[in-house]
Amino acid sequence: MSVHLRDGKPEKPEKPPQPLTVHEAWLPRDHSMYRPRHGRQRAALICAVVFFLTPVVSLGLFGRPAEFENHQLHDFPSLSDGWGFFAGLSQWATDWLPGRQAAVQAEDGISRGVFGEPPALGAKPAQPGVGPVTGQPPALPETGQSQGQTNSNYPPVVEGRDGWLYLGNDLYAKCNPMIPAATVIDELIGFRKAVEASGRRLVLIVPPDKSDIFPQFLPDQYAGKDCAPVAARTMWQRLNTDVGYLDLRQPLLAESQRRGAPIYFKQDTHWQFHGGLTMVRALAEDLRPGVTSTWRTAPKEKFDKQTDLPPLIGRTGSEPAELESLAPDGGADRTRTFFGQPNTVPIELHGGATVGTVPDKVAMIGDSFTGFANMYLAATFTDMTIMHSDYVQQSTDAAAAKLAGSDVIVLEIAERNLIGGQSPILAPAVVKTLSEQLAKHPRR
Repeated sequence: MSVHLRDGKPEKPEKPPQPLTVHEAWLPRDHSMYRPRHGRQRAALICAVVFFLTPVVSLGLFGRPAEFENHQLHDFPSLSDGWGFFAGLSQWATDWLPGRQAAVQAEDGISRGVFGEPPALGAKPAQPGVGPVTGQPPALPETGQSQGQTNSNYPPVVEGRDGWLYLGNDLYAKCNPMIPAATVIDELIGFRKAVEASGRRLVLIVPPDKSDIFPQFLPDQYAGKDCAPVAARTMWQRLNTDVGYLDLRQPLLAESQRRGAPIYFKQDTHWQFHGGLTMVRALAEDLRPGVTSTWRTAPKEKFDKQTDLPPLIGRTGSEPAELESLAPDGGADRTRTFFGQPNTVPIELHGGATVGTVPDKVAMIGDSFTGFANMYLAATFTDMTIMHSDYVQQSTDAAAAKLAGSDVIVLEIAERNLIGGQSPILAPAVVKTLSEQLAKHPRR
């Protein structure tokens, strides 16, 4: 090893440069590493400060902004979220930015008026309300969960023929599942085995996507055209051969033919209340064959329902909706609505049995499609607990206890949430907790 000498004495090696602990623009001007911010950096910093402070100022001046995109405004993030704080901060500032609704609507108008095409707006979760339009955005229940993030090739809404709109995630989820389809099927098979091993019965219901059951209104070309129908056919086949489920496709098409119009809303991603009634009728017949022979229905109420797809492309919209009365014994109407019921609170149905009602002790897990059926379930099931998948995800132990107190478990998962692996019910930890609780409390 060589040693450098200075004046006959060993020279001390120089210390390596130490990393800066502050930004170079904050150093003293006479510091050798001082670098002033250039114009672009200053402009970016000013824009960032304005972007994040504007929502705070506007809240004090103008109050809370409207939830025009059919999702709840993001809350201010917590520092305990770690790096997630910064992602949450951006979402919060975007949602609370004043004038954003007008800007989105202006973008839509300019894009269509000048360029003749819809704007490429970012995808947002579709979280629609079930009830009638009021002066405020629709009350819960909502879907509550993300409907999946699309990219630039999959728009949030596909505009079809005759004013029909389709949720872009109907197609994206099939072509880009969060969980492989084989894994989803395995989870369902495992859950069915756990339910049946505990002495209970499982009924799986999968409401079809509008793009699947009514594809005739889709445009000639759209993202996912080559892969989405193939994925859907494969899923239906595997559900039929490997899992077992209550198929609603033919009953829904038959009811549409009887009514002379499709049973789904044109500008909403859900079926109409007639679709919810069709599901309840099929479920009742599956549990108690012949029980619906005494059912009598009649028109009950009409109202305008706020549709969930127009807000995703900067618009607003509503469609006529109709509720029906339902008398299981052919006499008095037993329906009751649950508009405004939050997803985090189960619905407990207990009523006196009569001709045409289903007495089985049932626990049902559903999503937003079940929201269009609650009033008819209330009319016909005398011992049922209805839980939204959001509640099951947040309160899995409590939900498992409710399943353990039942004889029949009904699991409703919309097609896009099932095939895309997006339903919280499909999370392995949730399935494991539910299955273990059922095993601890068998029904014999």
